[in-house]
Amino acid sequence: MLKNLPQGPTTFGGRGLAFVHGTRIVMKVGPTCSQWNAPKAADNGVCGWCAYIPLREDLEPAVQFERP
Repeated sequence: MLKNLPQGPTTFGGRGLAFVHGTRIVMKVGPTCSQWNAPKAADNGVCGWCAYIPLREDLEPAVQFERP
């Protein structure tokens, strides 16, 4: 397990959307199917649509833009 996970909004190689809190991953959008996840599946860190199980090595910080 990686010790230095990116915290806050993250993606999996630029796809999907998850939020990392410590070592916990909450997956909101699956990176394979691009579907919004069911809340119970999201809290478990897997995709309820395509059954994607995240690889911690694929996590990268999501790009955040500032509003003008």
